[in-house]
Amino acid sequence: MTGSYAAAGLLFLGLFLLGGAFSLFRQGSGSNSMRAMSLMLVLCAAMAIGGGMMRW
Repeated sequence: MTGSYAAAGLLFLGLFLLGGAFSLFRQGSGSNSMRAMSLMLVLCAAMAIGGGMMRW
């Protein structure tokens, strides 16, 4: 993949992970393990979006 396609793919992956983390956080509002998992997804999403922005 060329640079711009890889950057767009990373940005899309980051947005997808953010949506998944949001729904997981809403489902597991009572349990701490679900909150920790959604926090991990948010961190992964931030890294993917940051990598896509730097590669663009």
